[in-house]
Amino acid sequence: MIRRGALGLCIVLLGCHCRQQGTGKVAGTAVEDVPHVLVYRTRSDTRTLVPVTLSEDRSRIVSYPHPKDIDPVRSAPVELAGGWLLDRRGITAQVAFLGMSYAEYAKLAQAPSLPEMMAGIADRDPLMDLCDCGPRTAFKDVEAEVGAFAKRNEVHRRCKRIH
Repeated sequence: MIRRGALGLCIVLLGCHCRQQGTGKVAGTAVEDVPHVLVYRTRSDTRTLVPVTLSEDRSRIVSYPHPKDIDPVRSAPVELAGGWLLDRRGITAQVAFLGMSYAEYAKLAQAPSLPEMMAGIADRDPLMDLCDCGPRTAFKDVEAEVGAFAKRNEVHRRCKRIH
C-alpha cells in the first residue's frame, strides 16, 4: 500500500522533465526543436555567399532568407580550423549558394524572384562535409568548443556526418 506522501512524490517524479522513452521528447519539447550545431566544409570559398535550400532533386529553391533577415556580419559562418565553418544560418545537405554576398543581399528591398535566384546560384553542390555536433544547449561556448574539435581534427569523431 502506498502512503499519501509517497504517492504524491511518485506523481511529481513521474512528471519530471525526463526523456520519454521512444518519443524523442524532453520536457514536452521535441529534441528536434532544439537548434543543433552544424559545421561544414565547401569545395570553394562560400563564406560570404547567401545560402538557399534546394529540393531533394536540386531542381528548385524551397527555402531562402528575406534580405531583412540577413546581417552581413552575424549571418556569415564562423571560420574554424581545417577549413571548417560553423553555420549560423541553418543550412542543410541541400544547400546551394547564391553568387551574392550577405552585404549585397541585405541591401535589397525584396528577395529576388525564384527564377532570378535559380539563375544566380554560384554553386549547386558545394558541400564536402556537413556534420551535426548535437544540440546547441549541450555547449557552454559553441564557438570555442567546436573550434577546439576542428583544431584537433576531431570533427568527424565528435560530430555526426550528415553529408
